[in-house]
Amino acid sequence: MTKPNTRMKPARARPSALNAILMIPMRPLRSLLLCATLLTLVSPMRATTVIPPDFSDLAASSDYVVRGKVKSLTNEIRQQDGREVPFTLVEIEVSEVIAGTPPAKVVLTALGGRTSDDGELVVEGVPHFVVGDDSIYFVKDNGTSFYPLYGVMHGLYPIKRDKATGRDYVARANGLPLSATAEVALPLAEGKEAQLLRRQLKISDALSVAEFKQSIRDARAAAKNGGKNNVK
Repeated sequence: MTKPNTRMKPARARPSALNAILMIPMRPLRSLLLCATLLTLVSPMRATTVIPPDFSDLAASSDYVVRGKVKSLTNEIRQQDGREVPFTLVEIEVSEVIAGTPPAKVVLTALGGRTSDDGELVVEGVPHFVVGDDSIYFVKDNGTSFYPLYGVMHGLYPIKRDKATGRDYVARANGLPLSATAEVALPLAEGKEAQLLRRQLKISDALSVAEFKQSIRDARAAAKNGGKNNVK
């Protein structure tokens, strides 16, 4: 179950303690935003938490999977139940369709962004898109869920380059190399734990882009045929 926290932050002041816990079992976005409105005075300090999907579920349940770079970020303010709600529109310059059938123009819609009074709505704990970043995206319920990737942070896999060899490899949303698809089902390390793992993990063991793409296609094919998928 996904529990995203949101907070409103004035542009010229320290972040406020206003947080909203949203229970997200894939509710329509309208209901989701109504929950945010009703719960704006709740102040837990925990970030968004998500139960990690296993790799087979991630690959098979995503609407489509693409590789591409973030081309642009556009702030858009919408009216919801009489209140302004900011969104960030993320245009992806798709370099390859790995699985599924994406629209001709991929624009992801994520809750959060600048408000008309120069404040900011921040969803705690979700990955932030940066223009120029090259990643693999597992897209699910874009435009109807508060975050457009399956499993939130578990649906984003940045492509990194090993400076020593020039080899491209796949990382998780926290930047740590992904050495096996089974690691998708593990929680994402943060803080000191992530720093420790960064010293222990070897970039040379990380999956190549080609290996990861093939694993995605194999998992989707296995799910379609009702079989089990044994991938690296």
